[in-house]
Amino acid sequence: MNSYERVLNSLKKKQTDRVPVVPEVFGVTAKAAGYSIYDYVTSPSRLAESQLHARRLIGHDMVFAFADLSVESEAIGCELEYKEEAYPVVRKPLIENLKEIHTLDLPDPQKDGRMPVVIEATTRLRDVVADTCIVAACVMGPMSIAGQLIGLEGLLYHIVDSPDEVDKVLDYTEEVTRSYGNALLQAGAHCHIIFDPVASPMVVPRDVFRRLELPRLKRLFREFKEKGSLVSWLSIAGNTKNILPFYRDANVELATVDYTVSIPEAFDLLGDIAVNGNLRPFSFVSSSPEKIKEEAKKCLKERGNRWGYLLGSGCEVPIEAELDNIKPLVEASLEFSP
Repeated sequence: MNSYERVLNSLKKKQTDRVPVVPEVFGVTAKAAGYSIYDYVTSPSRLAESQLHARRLIGHDMVFAFADLSVESEAIGCELEYKEEAYPVVRKPLIENLKEIHTLDLPDPQKDGRMPVVIEATTRLRDVVADTCIVAACVMGPMSIAGQLIGLEGLLYHIVDSPDEVDKVLDYTEEVTRSYGNALLQAGAHCHIIFDPVASPMVVPRDVFRRLELPRLKRLFREFKEKGSLVSWLSIAGNTKNILPFYRDANVELATVDYTVSIPEAFDLLGDIAVNGNLRPFSFVSSSPEKIKEEAKKCLKERGNRWGYLLGSGCEVPIEAELDNIKPLVEASLEFSP
């Protein structure tokens, strides 16, 4: 059974030769391939090579077409600050008056910012792995793009003070996610992960998620599935217990849960949705390989006899981690699985 088959069978709740291992490994893969983070986020060949090199070393079951959290906002027009060994970040909000959203054009994924970098990396990855391994493309959700365009503090203020204007901003950012996501599918991605950290209950209230985020996720996942995405995957970090019951209404089929949500809790709250997680991301920096394998086996034990489970990190593995600290996930899966 290859990685592609292993993941798809697990998502269908079918027994597999072992539990799939799908940690969120992005920039951390660059160092092992001999590249800086700047190289990784600006070069399609180096992004793809880093992902493939890491998979050869670790043996996990997926590769990721993803640079960083600011690709969409940069393509819209935000100025980024780049560093050699850190992800680029938005220097300052692009708009102050929410009515300015009407002055912004939708970015062209084939031309604007670094969207073409990730699109080309997606094609390179698919050309190599074909259908032996899933290529997961990662896109930012509407709430997080809005937080970069107008600033997180500004977004939270306007949600209360100018809800109608925030709705229009989110309509725009939803279109950015849709356009970029569709381009990544056309480039060869098997599926998407929608990341939306600003939609976490650690940032916005549950009712805000239900009212502003949920219908947009539902539309996005529906369209991506219609365009051929294999699975609708949502990754929101933090303690998401009070929004997990909404995921089914958003057409989510796979949910990444952070270490603050136990595996049994996730299954109980999500119903028939598959679960990915939930090792503490910083443990890949601070813990020993032996301790990480122990924690991975704990996750596997807690999953019980459920087959809709993919072992992984509760959020992105930090770029400071060593790949030797990620290998124990595969070792644990091999040792634990029937």
